Amino acid sequence: MTRRNAIALGLALPAWAASAKEFWNEKPPDQWTEEERNELLTRSPWARQPELTFDSGPGLAAPPRSATMNRRGRVIPSDGGSSAPAPPKFTTVLRWESALPVREANHHLLKDDPAANYILSLGGDLPMIGRPADETDDDLQSRAEMIKGYTRLEKKGGPIYLAKLGYPPGKLAASETLFYFDRNDLITRNDGQVTFITKLGPLSVRCKFSVKEMMYQGKLEL
Repeated sequence: MTRRNAIALGLALPAWAASAKEFWNEKPPDQWTEEERNELLTRSPWARQPELTFDSGPGLAAPPRSATMNRRGRVIPSDGGSSAPAPPKFTTVLRWESALPVREANHHLLKDDPAANYILSLGGDLPMIGRPADETDDDLQSRAEMIKGYTRLEKKGGPIYLAKLGYPPGKLAASETLFYFDRNDLITRNDGQVTFITKLGPLSVRCKFSVKEMMYQGKLEL
């Protein structure tokens, strides 16, 4: 199944939402079907569609409905398009890559140490995510510094701010960005809810996760 099909699958009502028994707590990972793996990776307690809002800033108008965006987040109006203000539509998924069930569903594709950081990936068709072919390590560092002030995990005890940006291995690097948050400030079940917040170009990204739902084999997994 392609990545686009997997994201499309995430738009359907998942089995865990309609049942008190989640398959990831009922079956070992080697018994998960491909459909179940895709479900866990695209629509589950660890994977959600974030809320995207256009933030034009002072004195700027929202883009026309027919507008597109380039990889740097710059709005490009289309000729002859409607002038009705609305941001372009995107399909994207925010996922806790450091959570054990996600790593198992991904066949441990990501090799980073999950004990050191909470690692979240933002993937889909947003033009501002993923690694441009011409981006250098210095460019990546510069971009990370630019968005650090906008990126955090909100929780009861105060926010956890972005430590660094990165990319998954292989072809996924072109369509996903990884966000690393230091685990020195732990998230617990008492936090109740954790909200990821960032800003990519003119788009504000916000996604809420229920901590109590992120239990795997009797343990909180983030």
